[in-house]
Amino acid sequence: MKILVYSLVEPKMTQGVGNVILNVSKNLPYKQTYIYPKKRNLLFYSFLSPLWFALQVRKIKPDLVLVHTAEASFDPLIARKLFRCKYKVLSVAHGLNSGMLKAYKFEKAKGNTAQSFMFELNLKISAFRSKFIRFSDCVTAVSSFVKEELAKDYKTKSVVINNGVNEFKKAKVKTKCEKILFGGNLFWLKGLHYLIDANSKLAKSKKIIAVGISKDQEDFLKNKYDCSNVEFKRTLPIKKFEKLFLECDAFAMPSIYESFGIVYLQALANKMPVIASKNTGAEDVIVDKKNGIFVKKANVKELSSALVYVDKNIKKLSANAKLDKKFLWKNIAKQYKEEIELLLKS
Repeated sequence: MKILVYSLVEPKMTQGVGNVILNVSKNLPYKQTYIYPKKRNLLFYSFLSPLWFALQVRKIKPDLVLVHTAEASFDPLIARKLFRCKYKVLSVAHGLNSGMLKAYKFEKAKGNTAQSFMFELNLKISAFRSKFIRFSDCVTAVSSFVKEELAKDYKTKSVVINNGVNEFKKAKVKTKCEKILFGGNLFWLKGLHYLIDANSKLAKSKKIIAVGISKDQEDFLKNKYDCSNVEFKRTLPIKKFEKLFLECDAFAMPSIYESFGIVYLQALANKMPVIASKNTGAEDVIVDKKNGIFVKKANVKELSSALVYVDKNIKKLSANAKLDKKFLWKNIAKQYKEEIELLLKS
């Protein structure tokens, strides 16, 4: 059996899609070949990328293409149609760029983004490419939220296979709530600005450690919000990032759009209560007022109340914060194995 793993990002041990690719593939009992574009140049915005893909797979002749992200599914699906390739396509929807585009427009109208015109154009092209995922032989979604998105926006059926994490050392129950950890590389998408604003309104604000924020984004936030109690950090190696889960007391990422959020699993594994937004992929992981608390998106008042609630109930929430074994990568990979075998038998 020849399996080709295709994505638009390099598989590597960081946060995000690259991390998922490596961990899923590592736990699958098959030999796999990876391909991805070294650079996203004009080729990928001129819709000639299926030709590039066809040239790459000509010698490999895979039985199955396991493609990560809805956008990337465009290439193997169009190449198969145009060049009469015989492989089957299993597409993994890590979220939809149509949802991200809606979030971008929402935040742009509020003056909360400093992204360029090209960023928005890229999102629009990506959203168009993503529509072709409906022609896959099998589609998996990383959360129930994404499954609903696929059904509503693209009339596409899918099977939910959540993302996962590796096993963590046993953590201690938190007894105080002084430091809040945040992790995300686009502040306006992950709701960091609302968190900072909500925290600044408390009588006794918390220390926020914000990881993954570029210098430009940091400057933008400092010009608009009271960031006196915020420590900004750039993207960290995964081991250094995981160390912060032990040093902080709770985790908050009140996203405007969130397909799943591996960071929520990492937080729970380290006995950290989680503050997350309603109507996101976090609902597959968090139980409201048990191991975390949900807030309405972009709602500063609710976020302030959530910070107070976590502070008052930190011991109870932390005691209930634990990682369900079903979210370990070895168990997630078993679900992919089942879908792959069913697909190749059909």
